[in-house]
Amino acid sequence: MRKSIGLLAAALLAILPGSGPARTAPERPELFYHIFVRSFADSDGDRQGDLNGIRARLDYLQSLGVTTVLLTPLYPSSFYHNYFADDFEGIDPEFGTMRDFSALVADLHARGMKIILDQEIQYVTGAHAWYRQSHQKPGGAFDGFLLYKDASNREAVPTLTASNDYLVWPNQRQQIFTVNLAEPKVCAYFTRYLKNWLDPNQDGDPRDGVDGFRIDHMMDDLDNRGALTNLFGDFWVPMLAELRALNPKVQVIAEQADWGDGEAFFTRGKVDRVFAFPIWRAAHDLDAAAFAAAINRSNDLMTAGRDQLVFIENHDTDRFASGPGTTPAIRRLGAAITLLTGWTPSLYYGQEIGMAGTKLENPGANADVADIPRRQAFRWVAGAGAAGNAGWYCAARDAYDAPDCRSSGDALSVVGQERDRASLLNAYRQLSALRARTPALARGATRVVAQSADLVLIERATRDDRALILFNFGKTAQAMTLAAPAALTRRFGDATLRRDAQGTSLSAPPYSATVWTRSP
Repeated sequence: MRKSIGLLAAALLAILPGSGPARTAPERPELFYHIFVRSFADSDGDRQGDLNGIRARLDYLQSLGVTTVLLTPLYPSSFYHNYFADDFEGIDPEFGTMRDFSALVADLHARGMKIILDQEIQYVTGAHAWYRQSHQKPGGAFDGFLLYKDASNREAVPTLTASNDYLVWPNQRQQIFTVNLAEPKVCAYFTRYLKNWLDPNQDGDPRDGVDGFRIDHMMDDLDNRGALTNLFGDFWVPMLAELRALNPKVQVIAEQADWGDGEAFFTRGKVDRVFAFPIWRAAHDLDAAAFAAAINRSNDLMTAGRDQLVFIENHDTDRFASGPGTTPAIRRLGAAITLLTGWTPSLYYGQEIGMAGTKLENPGANADVADIPRRQAFRWVAGAGAAGNAGWYCAARDAYDAPDCRSSGDALSVVGQERDRASLLNAYRQLSALRARTPALARGATRVVAQSADLVLIERATRDDRALILFNFGKTAQAMTLAAPAALTRRFGDATLRRDAQGTSLSAPPYSATVWTRSP
């Protein structure tokens, strides 16, 4: 069905001038790549993703235009995902050594790339010294480091659920305890701890360290229990101030625990970036109106010095290819939403080859297994056991029997898509390259020009450059008419543009994104 929207001619002419200054080559725009370390790339044949596996794949990442890698936690943990620490010091031996980590940082920085480390410091496991040396041991060295209900340190405050006990992959029982972030000694410890990642050799020069942190599950009132409140002002802000004194360029990204728009994390938490959850939600629902509303709200919120990561999947969400992205067209639409909407795009490893995976609905008592389908091994080569593929969960198939452990072949692999010009992988590369060479797409502001039914037309603009992107979130071809003609060149996609005396008509095929720029 054709939809028509009339816009003021003067407004459109301001958006899309027919001439202007010559464009200069832009700097490489920032593009995040979110890696679940255990699943990304195995370098030594033990089926565990590791740091040297990442090092070996930096050429691949740069072929996608990636400038910044975001790694899930590296510290030793009894949990396969490493979010709950057995010890905050050091690196999980299955991932490598500190020497391996230093080599990865050096390689990234030599390429002009950055590294961000994920941190969840609000909890520890029962194997952590803070628990072992405080439980039923009041007055000990780590008294006050964890939250207990009683002065004798016998009964711990529950964590994410009503219990501290968890059955985790592969069929092992573990415990989680809440760190007392209100304890000054804890704040001092974590300040030193994060500074050591920023400046490993402690010489005052942070160039050998990481470039920032992602704070997992960040909250002002931890778990809304009323036990640890005003964490923004009392814990996070003072600590972040010290990190910035060491490295003024450090980037702190909040994973806002409420999955909202993140306003309080800027105003009260003083972080640099949040995650664009409203845009993610609109993308998964294929909801044009919600997408437009999320962009408008983002423009109100993302004032100077604030940014957000635009994404369509991460380690806690179902894969886009398992939700609405069940066709090649929808997967390409997801690529365009990620890379062209604006702000800073973030890819989750395997998104670019269409990896699938949804949370298990009935994991039984072992709820920890439920998220493994969202975190499965990246397929460099077809075949579950191929070299480089990190199928760590295939060693315990009685605990989780993944379909890719039984598959002998898979089209969803890098090798399988490299040679196919029409593959999803090459669509991501095409869009990323277009973004890099088009100033408006690389760093331009975003605004909604028009929205009707399943169509959203946005403008990306710098002072000297303009681009239009038309998204069709619907299953049928749709069109809109603008009141003024303009000289445009299509750079990506299949929508058509026709100019006549009545105006400019844009017609988009189902589930599509099309980019036009001003004609040279």
